[in-house]
Amino acid sequence: MTALFATRRDLDGWADALGARNDDEASAELHRLMGRLLDGQDRVRKVARSLSKAPNDEVRRSLALALGRIDLAVLVVGEALRGFAVHERG
Repeated sequence: MTALFATRRDLDGWADALGARNDDEASAELHRLMGRLLDGQDRVRKVARSLSKAPNDEVRRSLALALGRIDLAVLVVGEALRGFAVHERG
């Protein structure tokens, strides 16, 4: 997969959004946020398993949608982390 945030401008945007003064601070904050995303992902999966036989299709669809969006966020934050790891911005 091609890095989504490999340009200096993109990484600067991430650092600004995170309130980070440098790449190390940005990476540290992204790691913290990734941990929270993974925790949320695990919690939603557990709820989805618990409600897998719920009589209401809407709850299952909603949980599947939520999980898909969390999965996407995990991928995007992971790409940003890789971008900071391989890109020297100075």
